[in-house]
Amino acid sequence: MYHTLLREQIATHLSPELAGNPQVQGLLASVQSEYLKLETESARRAESNKLFLSLLATMHSGILIESEHRKVRFTNPQFCSLFQLDRTPEELIGADTEKYSRLIKYRFRDPAKSMNTMNLVLQRREPIGDEVLEMEDGTILEWNYLPIIVDGVNNGHFWEFKNVTEHVRSRQRLAESEERNRLVMNSSLDAIIVSDDTREIRYWTPRAEELFGWSAAEAIGKQMNELVHPQQVSTARSEHAIDYAETDLDHLLNQVLELTAVNKSGEEFPVELIVVPYQQRGKTYYCKFIKDISSRKQAEIRLKTQEEKYRNIIANMNLGLLEVGVDDSILCANQSFMDMSGYSEADVVGDKYHKFMASPNGIALVSSKQQLRAQGTSDNYELEVRNKAGETRWWLVSGAPNYNDRGELVGSIGILLDITDQKEMETELAIAKTRAEQASVAKEAFLANMSHEIRTPLNAIIGMIRELGREKLSSQQQDYLGHMETAARHLLSIVNSILDISKIEAGELELDEHDFSLEALVANIESILHIKAAGKQLQLSCDLDPGVWPAHLGDSARIRQVLINLLDNAIKFTHEGSVRLRVKVVGEADDRQHLEITIRDSGIGMEADYLRHIFAKFSQAEKSTSRRFGGTGLGMSITKEILKLMGGTISVTSQQGQGTTVVIDLALGKGVVDRLSGPAASDDGLLEGARLLLVEDNVMNRFIARKSLSHFGCQVDEAENGRLALELLREGQYDLILMDIQMPELDGVETTKIIRQELNLDIPIIAITANAFKQDIDRYLGIGMNDYVTKPFEERLLVETLARHLHPRPPLPIPQPADHYDLSELEALSRGDAEFVRSMVKVFVAYTPATLRELKAALACRDYPTLARAAHRIKPSIESMGIVQLKGVARDIELSAKSEVVDDRLLAKQVEWMTETLERVVHRLGEEFA
Repeated sequence: MYHTLLREQIATHLSPELAGNPQVQGLLASVQSEYLKLETESARRAESNKLFLSLLATMHSGILIESEHRKVRFTNPQFCSLFQLDRTPEELIGADTEKYSRLIKYRFRDPAKSMNTMNLVLQRREPIGDEVLEMEDGTILEWNYLPIIVDGVNNGHFWEFKNVTEHVRSRQRLAESEERNRLVMNSSLDAIIVSDDTREIRYWTPRAEELFGWSAAEAIGKQMNELVHPQQVSTARSEHAIDYAETDLDHLLNQVLELTAVNKSGEEFPVELIVVPYQQRGKTYYCKFIKDISSRKQAEIRLKTQEEKYRNIIANMNLGLLEVGVDDSILCANQSFMDMSGYSEADVVGDKYHKFMASPNGIALVSSKQQLRAQGTSDNYELEVRNKAGETRWWLVSGAPNYNDRGELVGSIGILLDITDQKEMETELAIAKTRAEQASVAKEAFLANMSHEIRTPLNAIIGMIRELGREKLSSQQQDYLGHMETAARHLLSIVNSILDISKIEAGELELDEHDFSLEALVANIESILHIKAAGKQLQLSCDLDPGVWPAHLGDSARIRQVLINLLDNAIKFTHEGSVRLRVKVVGEADDRQHLEITIRDSGIGMEADYLRHIFAKFSQAEKSTSRRFGGTGLGMSITKEILKLMGGTISVTSQQGQGTTVVIDLALGKGVVDRLSGPAASDDGLLEGARLLLVEDNVMNRFIARKSLSHFGCQVDEAENGRLALELLREGQYDLILMDIQMPELDGVETTKIIRQELNLDIPIIAITANAFKQDIDRYLGIGMNDYVTKPFEERLLVETLARHLHPRPPLPIPQPADHYDLSELEALSRGDAEFVRSMVKVFVAYTPATLRELKAALACRDYPTLARAAHRIKPSIESMGIVQLKGVARDIELSAKSEVVDDRLLAKQVEWMTETLERVVHRLGEEFA
């Protein structure tokens, strides 16, 4: 193209005469031809150069070509990527490479060393190849350098950088693998020998040295036959010209072979041999793994002997043995199995086990067990079968998977025991158990009904006797009334005893622990029984050691029941002489007192044979005892169970005609005197003016309850059933509800649910029930009732219960200063470390206020779960700081907050007492440990 333009430009500057001159035209043609040649050569060079640069641009190596003055002439994308440059190859053309060198040098693991090396190469201008350079990120580069020289003149520099990280890492891993393999082979318990296809030994491990006695230096280069095979084997092979390199030995490769080998001393021994061929550089090698199996062979001999012995045992044992294959066919059975099934060995072996099944369910059961065997699981199961005679039998089968010597499952093994007699006994026991359970349920239902049916009229009888006793009666009438009350009380004691023993059997008897005075309790019992003892002209005395603690923690009602029962028995069975009770302190701790209570009488005594059964139910010393002395025979049994529940024991010694001694061993917690309940009379005024709703369907019971409550100044409204009670509650307000349980139209349980859930009233509800079982009481309390009184009710107990709910009192504090604390326990824990004590006190002072705020906030919004958690959390701190005036308060708050029906007034008083006390203690501790 350029030669044509040149010719046209020259022609425009020539005159027509010259332009038409042949010589001039020839000259122009020559010029055009020369330019054409030059243009063609230039184009060829440009094309070649373009192709070269395209190849460099697509190379996996990073390429950098720079001028003699360190200016970039060319670079490719791979170079920019390797050195994390943020410019394209085109943008780098003409850039100063020294400037970029300073920027990227810190990407090298050792910047100074790397840059010094490259600068030294530039100075020497000598080709460098396969140099390694490590980058900061762990990348490994291999680089080459070539100086660019044109016509003997330095014209620039050529750099090539290649990422060889994976290659280098692979070589390292390969080297490590080879070293690891060498160490593994050298440490193998098997001797490892490598020979080539000429049987010449190439590798001999230390274990081979140990096994055969030849060192590696002695073995390598020798033939296998020379070292490891016995002479007779080597001779036979030589005579038959056996060549181990031939292919006819392929069937011996990769298999476990047992052979005889010989060591350097000429001793022969059995070995296990595995030969594995492999190829390396076109040559075949054989790796031999050799294990000394001398011990195993000896064990196999012993095992064979044992196997023969056990085969004889199995053949003659009383347990059936059955071996079943994977296809459910019977492979083997012993003689005991033949005797169990009634079949002969010919009838069984080769047949399926299905022939023994009594039903399809049995086939399905055994099939499921076979699936477990396939999973390697063993178990026991019972199977109903039929013997050859068609009789139904039961077998206990102990099944296990059966494996061959290669660990392959080949079936299962079952050991069988005929348990037909046992199954029949189990069936009979199950029937008996069902009948016993039904009888127990029936008994419980009977007792519940009996309790209700007897207690309801007894409530009226005792109540009428009590009301009649308030009238002015003649001495004879009083005497008659006394006999009536005695008979009614005796009937009630019988009912109570029967119910107590039923509760004990059902595990429902629970203790109600509280503070009480043992001295006052004994004095009360003495006053009750004094008249009875005086009527028989007996001397009744009760003595307590001076060291008896003034207040104990326990169930005073149950202790009273035990002592009255024992003293009443002593009086009953003593005709003359005395009955004495003695309470002795036999041990003491800071919080408990160990007591020994002895009751001794001079009565008729008991025979030694009867003493062994004295605590059995319904036991009496003579068949005529019940006629002579009365009683149910339940008292001693109940007494023992109550004491057992308290953690105590009772023992009885007696001699007929000489009297009886009963000793009770009991430990009771020390109570707080200020928490002792006052006499019942002190609660009389608390009921004055209270408006009560009595819900009761029985007219006599309503009459008795109204008379008793009116006597204490209560205003009583009556309702015959729950429906009428709800109408009265919608019309007026009451301080407390006395609720009967069994009523027509709407009973007490459903009425209480409506009061709590629909009317949303939190008025105290006291159940008056003839049902005294725990499950019934728990149900009443669970639906929202606050307490209960059983029929026939004791007037004193009824009044105390009403007063407790009409005027709830917070727990009284121990008489200590409000800010009292005792760090003795914390100091003992610190083992003399005063700084530890100081640190614990500071933690208590710092974190307690937050917990108190949480308690108050939770109480204000009735967040009872949070309240319970906060009280539980602060309880250990109160104990560790020795704040004894709050003992048990945090626990009471936690339990109150967790109850189904929360008494807000009582809970508020408890929280108030604890928070005020802790605030004072925190203030005092803060001042003293500042």
